[in-house]
Amino acid sequence: MITTTSPAAPGWLSRIGNKLAARPAPVQAATSRIDAAASTPPSPVLAILGAALRTPHGASADELGARLAANKVDADLDPQLVDDQGLPVMTARSAQAIDEAVREEIADWLADSATPDLAFSDEQWRALVLGTAVMRDLAQQAAALALREEQGPAMLRLALLLPDGWQDAQRQAVSNWWLQVLAQSGWSAARLGVAEPDAASPAALVARLAHDGVASTQAVATILLACASHIGQDTVDRWSADGTLFTPGHPRGRIPGEGAAGLLLAGVRLAHSLDEAGCAQLLVQVDDGDHASDSARRLSPQRLNTLAERLLQDASIAPADIALIVADTGTDTRQALELMEFGAASAPHLDNASDIVRLGPACGACEAVPFVAALVLGAHAALEMNAPLLCVSNAMPGCRALALVRPGLPPRDTA
Repeated sequence: MITTTSPAAPGWLSRIGNKLAARPAPVQAATSRIDAAASTPPSPVLAILGAALRTPHGASADELGARLAANKVDADLDPQLVDDQGLPVMTARSAQAIDEAVREEIADWLADSATPDLAFSDEQWRALVLGTAVMRDLAQQAAALALREEQGPAMLRLALLLPDGWQDAQRQAVSNWWLQVLAQSGWSAARLGVAEPDAASPAALVARLAHDGVASTQAVATILLACASHIGQDTVDRWSADGTLFTPGHPRGRIPGEGAAGLLLAGVRLAHSLDEAGCAQLLVQVDDGDHASDSARRLSPQRLNTLAERLLQDASIAPADIALIVADTGTDTRQALELMEFGAASAPHLDNASDIVRLGPACGACEAVPFVAALVLGAHAALEMNAPLLCVSNAMPGCRALALVRPGLPPRDTA
């Protein structure tokens, strides 16, 4: 069951609640445009069994959703970081990234495990603290799987999305630490593993996990965890030097951010054997093939429109049934316009101001975190609204991806 650990902030969906209540129940027939024969294989389905996040504007989907609904997710001038002209920069800083007790616990475990001095930077420590909070939430949600005996015990693997600059030894140490967190929640080492995140983008990794889930004959669940922090003077100096830092004179630049977000995912077989009521379905389509458009002055929404047609056809859902769009779109005005044009073409009944939500400003630039956070928020919203929605990724260079999230267990015939 998808749960959160922070107290709920009721009513964050109230702006669209009345509209949803007045709308007929979702139908399982698509429009004639989507009834056309698919040119690609059907999207495999994953079940979302759990989710958690830590962002600068919320430690749960409820809390983040409330801040988004109130339009209180803007970046702030940072009191500690300055650009190359000595002026404060805009950042999305999380107060939860500082937890000396957790940092000391991790450092002690690394020392006891004979791990060499890895010299984690302050930014890496911030990411580790945020990621550990999310991992502990997910470990608690996965505890029921550890006790599962019907049809044999389940396996649990980690799929970690860490920033590109981390060294291999650091990645290995972090993986081992989070395996230890899972062991503390009741998992034996023999039933734990690490999946190599060798995909080109976070969405491509989710798609690969979905294909693996269909092909696997084992009961395997996966914790997908993304964490990153760019709240540090080193990052600001580097981005300022290469011209990628957001400034009033460079509005397409990146705003340093941080956060962590994760999902507990399972294939259809495992989800049905658990008979879990609070599940959401996840289908993903990815287009990683066009990097030439990154420098274009205007970004066409056609790639996203094509992905939407495929997804809705695979799920037998009409565009009019989509209740919300959640995106990782950041500060680049080209991407924001692309998202709005996509919404107008693929879900014209949605309101741009209230029904299309951008998580980029709420998280800042922090690698894969905004997209995974969009999936977390999407799973929560789909269950609350009892309606399907779309999660968009257009923030990463060259990549366009779309996820469909809807409530309920995946159909058995996808197994």
